Amino acid sequence: MDYKVPTAQEIPEVVIHHLETPCAFTATGAKGAGEGGTIGAPAAVLNAVNDALRPTGVELDHTPITPETVHRALTPRTPEQTP
Repeated sequence: MDYKVPTAQEIPEVVIHHLETPCAFTATGAKGAGEGGTIGAPAAVLNAVNDALRPTGVELDHTPITPETVHRALTPRTPEQTP
């Protein structure tokens, strides 16, 4: 059975209402709105860097990942340099 794509005639009128409910747990009443989409990005980048570094045996376990962090991880340390 084929269904037609609805047009403006078939879609009911949409009325938008704004409902504001301040957060009771913050000083300003502010809530987060878009942070959920950013949570996975740093972990994905860290996994990609670790995947690229896998042949060297180096694995990073923290962010931020800077060029200096990668260089330090790839530079062999002598026993005197180990913290």
